[in-house]
Amino acid sequence: MLVFEEVFKRGFMVMDRDKNVGTFNLPVVSGFVAKRKEKMLSFAWMAGSWRTVNTVRATSTTPAYEDTYEYTYEMKDDGARLIAVRTGGKKFPYLTFDAFSGRWMMTFTEVIYGVLQAKEWVQSQIVFTGPLTMLGVDCELRQTLTKRSENDFHILNEERLPDNTWSMVDELMFTRI
Repeated sequence: MLVFEEVFKRGFMVMDRDKNVGTFNLPVVSGFVAKRKEKMLSFAWMAGSWRTVNTVRATSTTPAYEDTYEYTYEMKDDGARLIAVRTGGKKFPYLTFDAFSGRWMMTFTEVIYGVLQAKEWVQSQIVFTGPLTMLGVDCELRQTLTKRSENDFHILNEERLPDNTWSMVDELMFTRI
């Protein structure tokens, strides 16, 4: 598949015959900004500060352990994206909705690199999957986010094993501060 061939085929772009260039097909894409903002409302409850307990499973070389820290999430760009703010105030892109593909995009840009994607909430859960590089190790991750209330949510991280089964990596319990 050629990217530009596909975006023209889907109607996202058209040729401007006068300039002989591709341009966005405004009647098709003009509603995408509003659609993204509308979809992002389903994550607006995450804005705020959270105490997080991360439980890491034991491996053949390490014991199980727990770590506690804080996250803050902020809605930015007029509700178009959610960012994470770490201790010290450093901000990272975290989550947005891609109206072109109809998928959620969760981004990781420090220590862990990659983009996990999800289709839609099913009741109180949304499942993101995709390839990541964690501390230099390539893996495929499945992250299940479960909203338990406006003040409590859970994330289960699992990695795909060579036999295609999923194995827990860690889980995080978030409680609003």
